[in-house]
Amino acid sequence: MTTVRFGTDGIRGIAGETLTVEIAAALGVALMQQHPAALVLIGRDTRPSGPALASALAGAIEAHGGTVIDVGVIPTPGLALLVAGEPRAACGVVVTASHNPVEYNGLKVLARDGRKIPDAEERALETAMDDALAGSLQVVAPSGAHTSEAQAYRDRYSRTLAELARTVSASALSVVVDAAHGAASPFAAAALAATGAKVVPFAMGEGVINDGVGATDPTALGEQVRAHGADLGIALDGDADRCVVVDADGRAIDGDVLIALIALDRKGRGVAGSERAVATVLTNSGVERHLAAHGITLERTPVGDRHIAERLAAGQGGFGGEKSGHLLFTELSPTGDGLLSAITVLGLVSRAGAPVGELASAVPLDPQLQRTVPVPPGAGAGLLEEPDLQSAIRQAEKSLAQTGGRVLVRLSGTEPLLRVMGEGPDEKAVKAAVEHLLEVAASLVRGR
Repeated sequence: MTTVRFGTDGIRGIAGETLTVEIAAALGVALMQQHPAALVLIGRDTRPSGPALASALAGAIEAHGGTVIDVGVIPTPGLALLVAGEPRAACGVVVTASHNPVEYNGLKVLARDGRKIPDAEERALETAMDDALAGSLQVVAPSGAHTSEAQAYRDRYSRTLAELARTVSASALSVVVDAAHGAASPFAAAALAATGAKVVPFAMGEGVINDGVGATDPTALGEQVRAHGADLGIALDGDADRCVVVDADGRAIDGDVLIALIALDRKGRGVAGSERAVATVLTNSGVERHLAAHGITLERTPVGDRHIAERLAAGQGGFGGEKSGHLLFTELSPTGDGLLSAITVLGLVSRAGAPVGELASAVPLDPQLQRTVPVPPGAGAGLLEEPDLQSAIRQAEKSLAQTGGRVLVRLSGTEPLLRVMGEGPDEKAVKAAVEHLLEVAASLVRGR
């Protein structure tokens, strides 16, 4: 029986424990079964465990007839653009755990078009990986023959960023950019400076990835924005596929509000396909109503930027995003790119001629509460199916529906967590519903 390893965003685990060099090597073997003798591009973020995992992956690919170009430290969307623009490449793999703490790492597989591979392909890889791990798998070092090309490939990505930045005139703005000590560190300051903005670099690789910095913790960025008197701040995550914006007062702009501002800006500029935007089931209903009032239809997908990308592709492109800061512009990149998003935000604010905080305040939001319950690894599916929890969910749905609210309970695809979201005009009712669901779920976990 195949052991499932792919979550919503690739294979992920604690480096050296639940994600080992053997697993990375097994992925290399599996990829060569799908793409015999193919060229694979590999990139990584700045985690200390990254080089060993990338080496094991590359060694297995070469040992089984493939060719590797190890690009080195580069954002996930940067490698996606390189894969899509390299006719010789069959796929790409990024060694990254994105926004997770430094002890984690992961393996994200990118298809020929630079997008994340479909579920069916993931399942096939899992089966092949299990076979490799059950056999006489050996971890071998790669030849390193193509590492000399790494800088040329990184330069390709830098030029792509600069080309978009030169279409933006942001010389009146000052911005602090927080690279989370991650993969964007070699690229972020130069990319935003090309817009003409005054750029203050922060968390550019001299510290621990995602440790009190970046898109998942923009508090320190807010302090830097205030200290420098900047107009706004941009926070990226470890692999730079997320973009979070902080206003001049150091307050993070809600991710759903940012989606609305970008959608409205695109509609105002007459960008093709701007009459629709794609977001997930988590996006605030207030945003949906606000966009509808401006002639923009919000289409919803399951959680995960992959689902947004698939819906955008099915609808002939356009814009979509997640509350977490994944923003997708199909005319710019096959996947969400935090730096391309940041450049777009600078252009939006510059064109509006108003502070980003003022722009954000015009977008209404319903009260929304999101909480989590830790669950034992592998026990999440059973917990979600528990009759007591299902009954509590139905009760919460009925209660909130009376005031136009809703509830969503789901398993995290990247961490051993049950996630509970409640939303609606009645904040007290939302809080009561969410707290009851948390109590029921926590009680069931304790009883296991």
